[in-house]
Amino acid sequence: MPNNARFSVKTGDWLTTKHLAKPIRLSVFVKEQGVPANIELDPLDPDCQHFIALDEQARPIATARLGVTGKLGRMAVLKAYRRKGAGRLLLDAVNVYAISQGLHRLTCHAQTEAAGFYKKQGFVTTGMPFQEAGIEHLKMVKVLSA
Repeated sequence: MPNNARFSVKTGDWLTTKHLAKPIRLSVFVKEQGVPANIELDPLDPDCQHFIALDEQARPIATARLGVTGKLGRMAVLKAYRRKGAGRLLLDAVNVYAISQGLHRLTCHAQTEAAGFYKKQGFVTTGMPFQEAGIEHLKMVKVLSA
């Protein structure tokens, strides 16, 4: 998995990563953004591959999940680590994994405020803004190349 001097990425199924991913998601989505916990942690988690960015002390700082169809979701970076490369590194790891699984594209429902980040990573917007969990989102797609 990709890494740099500051961060590394761990990946695995929900059983092996839940203890790392869950606190990040609860902090960002539930506490910061007011998403109800009962919809944040959903039945799709066991069917996804999970990615965790770790800091220099191997503490979890960011997370994302990837479904078997190529849907990226639940990407969250702890506030203190935003705009420091952790999200980009995490998405790089997702791209590498997706290609290794034979996927040709990624899709996501990006929060409108985060759309610029995804555009810089090669995603394009498809469709009009919509509400999800009370937050405006955009459907975005990225074509993968091996």
